[in-house]
Amino acid sequence: MEEKTAIISKSQVEKYLSVSSVVGRVEQTYKWYAEGKIIMPSKITLDMASLNVPGWINSMPSYVQPCDIAGVKWVGGFINNHKIGLPFIKAKIMLTDPRTGLMKALVDGDWISDMRTGAQTAVFAKYLAPKNKDIVTIIGAGLQGYTTLACLCELFKFKEVRICDINSEACKNFITKAEIIVPCEIKAFNNNEEAVRGADIIVTATTADAPLVMNEWVKPGALVSTIGSYQELDEELIFKADKVIVDHIEQHLHRGEFVKLFEEGRMKKSDFYGEFPDIMTSRLKGRESEEERIVISIVGMGCLDVSIAAMLYDIAMKDPENELMIYDLAE
Repeated sequence: MEEKTAIISKSQVEKYLSVSSVVGRVEQTYKWYAEGKIIMPSKITLDMASLNVPGWINSMPSYVQPCDIAGVKWVGGFINNHKIGLPFIKAKIMLTDPRTGLMKALVDGDWISDMRTGAQTAVFAKYLAPKNKDIVTIIGAGLQGYTTLACLCELFKFKEVRICDINSEACKNFITKAEIIVPCEIKAFNNNEEAVRGADIIVTATTADAPLVMNEWVKPGALVSTIGSYQELDEELIFKADKVIVDHIEQHLHRGEFVKLFEEGRMKKSDFYGEFPDIMTSRLKGRESEEERIVISIVGMGCLDVSIAAMLYDIAMKDPENELMIYDLAE
């Protein structure tokens, strides 16, 4: 049997996928996960800092039964990439036949990783945001902040978008890019408190390891989404939230927003209200009051990337003019 493997570049990923299709696929994949149609162990982190390599890489395998595909996302954060003009996050996705092990595709994962992370916040917000979603605040004027706003705008029409960053030039660039997709006013801030007060949806998308959103700034009914790799929220906000909801509990025990609190013994698994997929399938209630302040935290689930890449592969292979590079790796 020939081992035909497609190499799918970033430009081809963007050709065959849209923001809307990614948001829809993320929502569908969450439902598959809740229905027990996905096998996904917790991600494994390769932290290279102890040997003076300033970065980390995650291995995120999964099997997605409805796609009948097994795959792994190989993604890392590389501290010094900005010095050479590369984004902090770099990713690849490998798709394999679950019965033979033959590799079907190697896919550039940068756009998929950035967009699916943004789509996660958007899908969470669809189920958990307050009825009035007039003002959204994005803290972090980088690529992840932009993709999150792009995905949110697929589902909601805001009256005001606030972007906050310590780098005023980054804010200007963000607004120039976002004006194409956002039909409302976009305001730039360099003060987190001013940006957060009165907002209905608040998103932190930074590489910071410090509290960026304080408890007293967040109004009743707000939805707060943290998608950074470290702690971005005030501890008081975490402990006083009406609900703390995550995408995958086990992964939050060793990475992301709450890991220091777990290591210090000040937080336990029961402090989580639950996992988001269980809310989608009504095993758990979502928002029960317009006054509830809900904190959501997203560390990422590899099954989402594999599922999106599988959708991409099917679309591209059905295009007779796809221009994909196809290799027989057994040669």
